[in-house]
Amino acid sequence: MTVYIASLFLPYTIDFQATELRHARRKSSLSHTPIDDHVIGRLAEARQRRHNKSLSLSLTPGATTDDERIFKPYVSRSAGEIPQADDPNGPGLSEPRTISWGQSRKFNQPRSTAQVHPEPSILRASDAGDDLNSQFCDGVLETPDSEEDHGSPRALLSVDDWVVKAAEQGNGGLRNAVYAAEEAGILTDKMWVGTLGMPTDLLKDATRASIFETLEDEYESLTVFVRDSEFDGHYTHFCRSVLWPAFHYQMQESPRHTEYDDYSWKQYVKVNEAFANTIVARWRPGDSIWIHDYHLLLLPQMLRQRLPQAKIGFFMHAAFPSSEVFRCLNPRDALLNGLLGSDFVGFQTEEYCHHFLQTCSRLLSLEVTVGGVQLKDRFVRVKSIPIGIDANALDGLRQTNEVKDWIANISSRYSGKHLIVARDRLDAPGGIKQKLLAYELFLKKYPKWRENVVLIQIASASEMPELESQISKIATRINSKYSTLTHQPLVLLSQDISYSQFLALMSVAEIFMVTSLREGMNLTSQDYIHCQDGKVTPQYHGSLILSEFTGSASIFHGHEFLVNPWDYREVADAINKALEMSPEQKQRNWEFLLERKAPHTAVAWCNSFKTALAEAHSAQLSRELSLVATLSVPALKESYEKATKRLFFLEDEGAIASADSVFAATPWLLEALLRDPKNLVYVTSNKGPEQIESQFASFSDKIGYIAENGCFKREIGTTQWKPLVDMERAKDWRNGIRRVIQYYQERTDGSVLEERRCLLTFWYNNAQDPEIAARQASDLADMINGSRGSEAIRVVLTDGTVSVEPLDITKAKAAESILEQLPETPDFLFVAGGSRGDEALFRWANRLHGENKIPEVTTVTVGSHATEATAVLPTGMSIADVVNTLTSSSVNGANGHEPTVNGGDNSSPSS
Repeated sequence: MTVYIASLFLPYTIDFQATELRHARRKSSLSHTPIDDHVIGRLAEARQRRHNKSLSLSLTPGATTDDERIFKPYVSRSAGEIPQADDPNGPGLSEPRTISWGQSRKFNQPRSTAQVHPEPSILRASDAGDDLNSQFCDGVLETPDSEEDHGSPRALLSVDDWVVKAAEQGNGGLRNAVYAAEEAGILTDKMWVGTLGMPTDLLKDATRASIFETLEDEYESLTVFVRDSEFDGHYTHFCRSVLWPAFHYQMQESPRHTEYDDYSWKQYVKVNEAFANTIVARWRPGDSIWIHDYHLLLLPQMLRQRLPQAKIGFFMHAAFPSSEVFRCLNPRDALLNGLLGSDFVGFQTEEYCHHFLQTCSRLLSLEVTVGGVQLKDRFVRVKSIPIGIDANALDGLRQTNEVKDWIANISSRYSGKHLIVARDRLDAPGGIKQKLLAYELFLKKYPKWRENVVLIQIASASEMPELESQISKIATRINSKYSTLTHQPLVLLSQDISYSQFLALMSVAEIFMVTSLREGMNLTSQDYIHCQDGKVTPQYHGSLILSEFTGSASIFHGHEFLVNPWDYREVADAINKALEMSPEQKQRNWEFLLERKAPHTAVAWCNSFKTALAEAHSAQLSRELSLVATLSVPALKESYEKATKRLFFLEDEGAIASADSVFAATPWLLEALLRDPKNLVYVTSNKGPEQIESQFASFSDKIGYIAENGCFKREIGTTQWKPLVDMERAKDWRNGIRRVIQYYQERTDGSVLEERRCLLTFWYNNAQDPEIAARQASDLADMINGSRGSEAIRVVLTDGTVSVEPLDITKAKAAESILEQLPETPDFLFVAGGSRGDEALFRWANRLHGENKIPEVTTVTVGSHATEATAVLPTGMSIADVVNTLTSSSVNGANGHEPTVNGGDNSSPSS
């Protein structure tokens, strides 16, 4: 069966042959040269030369030495059409090296025809639509030129002369994991699904078809073609300007224009729809779909609507914010519902899982548990699966001559220096500004290190000129104040360097600093730990200074150098401590980190994700009401008649009260069962002991009871109730929770607080304003979950109620205690119900059958939600009809009531 791996960018892209150089010109002087089989594109090599020239002029502001010259500006090799991406992990996991749309410095590719989008800010709103349209001249499509394009070389690209190459864009950590899993035999049949990461509007249909066919046949990739304007709005304007900042706690500082929000959101939807169309066209029963990252949040639900039985998993590589931040997003409900189309949703850390569950509870008023989200007809499992690196592939790269040469070069250049290395995105979450301020404080506070410590900060291309300017000023100030004729304390490389160079830096660095303000996982920290094993460079183990706001901090919990990047003094002190630490201490720290990292490999992540998805989907299919088997009443009657001892658990409202439109059916149903001495009958309920005693007063001690969802039980033949929960402890948490519920009850007109011995329930189904009441209920559930501390309680949020009950008490535990006290184990067990509390009872009963403890077990649901029961009632039948069939030889309805059996294969009741 095929595994479809959907990620925004394919691991591959297309490089076209440039056949003729042209120069960009103003719109008033468009070319009129007819060209049949060519498209207009940028000449990547010429742009790279201009880029290199600008880098050679200014690398580190305030520099007094030639330290930067050792790192030549990175130009990717062109030999070997499909090598592994040079930098497998990049500066961060989610966005390894993101190049602006259509702006690759490596490949010859078509120009984008995307029109100018509305200005984001209402403060800078301009008239959209001016000079937006592309213009045709004699069959050649040219797009408007910007000021910076004037006079720059462009190329005519042959639509028939192209090659497939490894893409610059995309998630390197994901690719490494997939390739490693393939080598390990975990993934035997896969298909990538994604875009080419380049403009495609100018390509002819025949060229697109040829590219699609080649990638599918030779590279196991399905290409998703979208319009340039759709991708531009989706990626540049919604993903990068809306989602990425919000997911990293960097909310907009100025109000966006409504036209901009509408524009970018519509394009985001269209790209997700294009992915859905591509996958649906190829999916076959049994195939799995793995969807990755925040670019495709809507895709799971789109696929679920069209492929109801599909196995769909989603993994979020980026951070996931708290509900307070996520609720600020305009399309928050649509994004959450999109994710909930999955069978399984994976996150990097438990913190992100908690944030997601809390957001679903608070914003969508959904019932959540530690393990996932309960929808009406489905259960979405949620779990943290930290991703890791492929150590074997990393070892192979470290042994290359290129890396060894760079190690020798760097070691020679910085001989006698304490080398600190850092690599981050030059954006707000990357935390470069905070890191440099902390480093400046370190130099000021610890003058003994000023002349022999060097920080090499690698910063990827910036999309934030204001931030870049601030960082430049800080770098200038540091080097101006602390540099000497022979020493430069800060080397700021505003450029990409090759991964070979970066591996060499990590191999010789005494300290590696990751001080992101928020980040999904950051695999470079794991790369550094692996590179410090002494196998390539025999030296003392280096120290990792890691921000507590990265996903990796959850793996390395307890590490001595976890820091708050906003606390400059703490970071400065950590640098000093790491430099002063003895070799023995450094080795102990390294061994601690290595041990924590060891279980989290690329292969382990892939295997865990595959297993978790399979388990979630299997459980989903077993619970889906439409797939649960219909109860075979004749087979049940046969088992009933053969049994020597029978045990019944019947829910009062679901199984018994629903037997007839009036409660008169209840005495008949129970009396029918009690006439046979082989039957033991227990009624289960969420009501309190007093209520249930009153309801079934006519049966006295002939039947047993489970009250308040398992908090109390009453054995058959007794009148004494036994608590199954610590009542003194229950009083403690009830007092605090009661005050919280009362607070919301007073502010929600028409709501009611119902209090039982162990259960507290906030009823808002009859509230005067249902919308406000639902929001209050969500806030109430969120507040209780957040303030319960170590109390063993759970909050159950359903339509119309918020219930709080003991965590470790269920109907199943009560039933287990009843079964253990029976003198003889029954050989027939029948469980019927329809509430959420009955699911644990169904699960318990099914397990008894699976372990061969009771030979004949039947679990029947009368509810309408996803269930763990093994059967549903035949159409038109009730539990009364089933009981009537089982006991038809000796039962007459009480008070003249005689139920009708509607099942075609059941016998009529005897007279």
